[in-house]
Amino acid sequence: MFKILRQKAKLFYWVIAASFILFLFLGGMTTGRGCQGSGNAGLEPGVVGTVNGDQITSQQYESARRQQIAFMRQQSGGQDLNSNQYAAANEQAWNALVRDLLIAQAVASNKIEVTDAEILQVLQTNPPAEILNQFRAEDGTVDMNAYYAALQNPENDWTSTENYLRSSLPRQKLNDELAASATVSDIEVREEFIRQTGKATAEYMGVLFTDVGAGYEPTEAELKAWYDSHQDDYQAEVQGQAKVVQFAKKASDTDTADVLSFMQEIREDILAGRIDFVTAAKDNSEDQGTANIGGDLGRFDRNRMVAEFTDAAFSLAVGELSEPVLTKFGYHLIEVTEQDVDQNTGEVYEVTARHILLKVAPGPATLDLIREGAENFRDRVNGSNFVMTAEAEALQIIAPAAFAAGRDIPTVAMSLQGSNWVFNAEPGDVSPVFENTEFCYVVLAEENVPTGPRPMNEVLGQVTLAVRNDHNLTAAKAKLSPAVGEVQMGKSMAEVAQSMGLAHAVTDTFTANGNVDGVGYGTDFNMEVIRGDVGQLLPEVETLRGVFAATPLWVSEIDQNDFNMRSAGIHAALLQRAQGEVINAWFDEQMAQAKIVDFRYRSRQGS
Repeated sequence: MFKILRQKAKLFYWVIAASFILFLFLGGMTTGRGCQGSGNAGLEPGVVGTVNGDQITSQQYESARRQQIAFMRQQSGGQDLNSNQYAAANEQAWNALVRDLLIAQAVASNKIEVTDAEILQVLQTNPPAEILNQFRAEDGTVDMNAYYAALQNPENDWTSTENYLRSSLPRQKLNDELAASATVSDIEVREEFIRQTGKATAEYMGVLFTDVGAGYEPTEAELKAWYDSHQDDYQAEVQGQAKVVQFAKKASDTDTADVLSFMQEIREDILAGRIDFVTAAKDNSEDQGTANIGGDLGRFDRNRMVAEFTDAAFSLAVGELSEPVLTKFGYHLIEVTEQDVDQNTGEVYEVTARHILLKVAPGPATLDLIREGAENFRDRVNGSNFVMTAEAEALQIIAPAAFAAGRDIPTVAMSLQGSNWVFNAEPGDVSPVFENTEFCYVVLAEENVPTGPRPMNEVLGQVTLAVRNDHNLTAAKAKLSPAVGEVQMGKSMAEVAQSMGLAHAVTDTFTANGNVDGVGYGTDFNMEVIRGDVGQLLPEVETLRGVFAATPLWVSEIDQNDFNMRSAGIHAALLQRAQGEVINAWFDEQMAQAKIVDFRYRSRQGS
């Protein structure tokens, strides 16, 4: 065994943890579901899924989930996550574990290993930054002498570092092998340099789509013909179908009474002078928009607030404190500070007021009862009696429209957990109890809507836009073509544009990503001109605004010295992008071929 190197293991515990968190983050992209199946066949205790037969344990999944949730909380400034964010964390953790197994399987199948000499070479010539961070001086520089002294000290234990590198280096070697197929040509480097540095001016004429499209409305026959010949453009993904029973998180009479009692205590404290209104609002009001300014609502008339609030506010004298007023938002204490009175009628038509709001929400005991009710329903039903039982018990049952993977169930806010479950379930399965801020809910999975062309009535807007765009493009090209011919015969562009009613201009200096007035921002027009030859007509360039012909008037020359200085960096950046594309394509291929079985939700059902 490799025993030359030894170091204190504690230096690297955080390295491994940090690497795993980063892996979860990078691997948390949606991976798709490959040949994913559902059902309980082969389900073992403590196993939540398999990838090509290799197991993912519940312990691995829960650990990955906690790490992802902690990461997302850190990203949100420590705030708690909503139900959809929790669902996203679950999926990102799962996807990361799937990717990890795919990498491990590829390493094994390709027999990628590392030798003791390779580990030693890494530590001697290319030590990980995390290790070197332990040897930084006060000025931030790495004390390499101290590092090499520690490396050569036989008293140091490097076992954990060896183990870490022995597990991570094969993955890096796989990554390097995949990335090795990516290439960047000299032409691509030069093209990117021109994109970054090129400048030009031009004279152009063109046909705007708004001009040729004015007044055009496609006929039903044109729309039908387009739809029939472009059905591949309107394919629907597999969509989930379900029914949902909701258990609203409504406050009980006890909750309402508790809020009212607390509001009366606040009122008594204000009237007794134990606290002033402004302080009471800052300390207690749940109106986030006004609490920090003492509940100040400013000036308002009789049409701005809800009826109950308006009636109370306009019945108060200046300085009078209302009784608790119940509206759909909760209980309010209102104090009017100013009134505007009609001098002829004596009617108050505007007031300035402030308020304290306490929302009426279900308390912990009420929420427990609601959850118990949902769990009780879930335990008593199956696919055949789900709807019948809900209807017999007058529960809130909905039949939402079909929905895509990764989207909320329609009409059920923050329901990504339920949506994800549907795409892992079989028809007739009943879900665990899920919940969001408004209700607990139980889902019945139904037959998914298979992929295929969406009905024309569902995509009519898209079809209409496509037909209009096609008409406009054809018409613009047809109008521009004879004008180009006239210019090619020797007439001036300005003369031809004026006689044929085309747009015409001489541009200011522009870059590849800059705006060309009348043409657009960073369009193909820019690069076509920058790559063009001065005085040579470019007969047809499409942009989102129209079709243009242009003659470059001035094009910046390539600064060879600047190119020589920057070419290596450009090549490196392009190569990194190309390598990323190769690796992502490899992952897509692995996912498409993999047999991924997800037991996470079904194992919770006990079915």
